[in-house]
Amino acid sequence: MTDGPPPPPLPCATPGTLSATHLDALTRLLPARALREVLAAGPELRCPLERHAGPHLDVVHDPGSGEALWARWSGTDGPGAEPDAILALPDCPVTTGPDACAHPLGHPGGHSRERTDPAPLGPSMPA
Repeated sequence: MTDGPPPPPLPCATPGTLSATHLDALTRLLPARALREVLAAGPELRCPLERHAGPHLDVVHDPGSGEALWARWSGTDGPGAEPDAILALPDCPVTTGPDACAHPLGHPGGHSRERTDPAPLGPSMPA
């Protein structure tokens, strides 16, 4: 017999790192203010999705327009793996109110509000 609901699932948290090549590409894609925000967050990535096998994602820039830039990496290259792509992905349709989800459309696992994130790192957006 348990006392209450089970704890929320933990995030995947597989680490990755934006390379100089990725940051250079972002200088051509983003306006200056957004680029400053990305650079201030640092190159570290961490997959905020519910634990899964991969591929892994972390938001790089979210302008709030219904689509965000996400870094994608396999995570099989060990800690600090570099992304194989920066993708423009549409937001999860659960985007309003207290139940809003900060993940992209079609993400694995539960919505961002359904898991705990004890120590966010890098450019991950808050849940």
